Amino acid sequence: MRFFLSPSPLYSQTSWGILSLLLIGCAGATPVEVGANTTLPPPSPPQFDYLVGPGDVLRVNVAGEPELSSAPYKANVPGSPVGASGAIQLPFIGVVPVSGKTVFQIKEDVEARLLQYLKVPSVDVAVVEFGAKRFYVLGEVQKPGMFILDRPITALQAVSLTGGFTPDANRKQIALIRGAVKAENIALFSAERLTAEGNFAIAPGDMVFVGRHSWAGASQVARDLVSVLQLISLPVGTARDIAFFQDIRGQ
Repeated sequence: MRFFLSPSPLYSQTSWGILSLLLIGCAGATPVEVGANTTLPPPSPPQFDYLVGPGDVLRVNVAGEPELSSAPYKANVPGSPVGASGAIQLPFIGVVPVSGKTVFQIKEDVEARLLQYLKVPSVDVAVVEFGAKRFYVLGEVQKPGMFILDRPITALQAVSLTGGFTPDANRKQIALIRGAVKAENIALFSAERLTAEGNFAIAPGDMVFVGRHSWAGASQVARDLVSVLQLISLPVGTARDIAFFQDIRGQ
């Protein structure tokens, strides 16, 4: 599987069923009760390595060598679209596979390919448009982050892509969020229930959030998750529109 998963986040254009569960509040969930005075501490900000996928557009800039950099792809804006094959086309060096790689890995690859033209190539790579279908696994998992949805996957399989739960994870409180991060779009489940009931399929833009403490209901999940999104500068209003997730490495 790829953190692509080859290694990057998401799925080929396979037609697969949309989650039959309607995320209306906590319908069907069995939240664990917490005391009225329970205070949820602010979560630690997770670290992300964005993995490029088909539909993204990269800007590849070779210092001092504009003829080797990305050509304009629309309205004189330089960029190299990632095709369905997961590759971009660059002047002189041709096809460069990029799907499932971070921008840092792509930078290193392009610099290596340019050695036949330049003695010491210096390359900068940035994602200027995000187009790949993706989902997110956040909270108490080993390696929280964004993944490419390139095949059908269930909620528990999504967690496994991160390396599994942390020792502090509450496996009885797993939130599945579809759409805007608010209570009516959140359903709470336990890992046991997900396994027993056959699990649920992940759709593009979904978030799986594993809590550290027991939640009294979906409104507490929303409050906790909003804190995480604010820490990583992700827009709180929607789970589908990502402003910037480009190679946040250890920051």
